Amino acid sequence: MTVPQRASLSNSAVVGEMFTEAKIDALNAKLIERGISADQVIAILPVEARLVVNPTPPQFRVLYRTA
Repeated sequence: MTVPQRASLSNSAVVGEMFTEAKIDALNAKLIERGISADQVIAILPVEARLVVNPTPPQFRVLYRTA
């Protein structure tokens, strides 16, 4: 009886995270500044502004592959 083969999973990919101002120009500038290409980007998530405690403007949270 043969055992089914499993696809090997690699743990070598590391996910990086950064926050930018919620404007496309600021997002593109930060990606270029850090040398992150479009194929490395996993997700761009909107983060709402906070008005209480530590006020912050709306931001983009960017998840990307570093390796």
